[in-house]
Amino acid sequence: MSQDILDQKNCTSAAYIDAVASHFASVCVVTTEIDGEYFGLTATAVASVTADPPRLLVCVNKSAFSHDKIIQSGRFCVNVLSTAHEDIAKRFAGHTDQYKERFTTQNWIKLSTGAPALKNALASFDCILGELSPQATHSVLFGDVIAVSKDETKDPLLYGERQYWPLGDLVDTESDDGR
Repeated sequence: MSQDILDQKNCTSAAYIDAVASHFASVCVVTTEIDGEYFGLTATAVASVTADPPRLLVCVNKSAFSHDKIIQSGRFCVNVLSTAHEDIAKRFAGHTDQYKERFTTQNWIKLSTGAPALKNALASFDCILGELSPQATHSVLFGDVIAVSKDETKDPLLYGERQYWPLGDLVDTESDDGR
């Protein structure tokens, strides 16, 4: 391995955070339920793992209040937000003073596991916690998907460059090649 590559491995957390802000991702709210009480958080580190069997992953900061609740319940729902849900994303991220009322302003339903699913989400993935992988400040939760719902009439809400974006604001409608 060359010395140049070794030197590049000394990336600081600040440099990494600044660079990763350029990565745009769909905005999700991850929810769970314990003894009738709902818990949840906003997440953008969500990805498909396999289609057969259906499995996804979500990265959750260990310091998040809902982190331990999701693990304790062993079930969670990943709700993909649409452009109409920016207020929900902010509320579940704790960016507003309405964080404690995060479940009171929308219609929540239950799919198979009992974890709350946002009724008008772009998509919802109802999961059983399959595996947990601790990673420094975060846990990677692998969810075995047992039920889904989807609304194809909406556009996804994205997050990048430290702000929320509707997909339409990022799509160049007049590209050079005519597409």
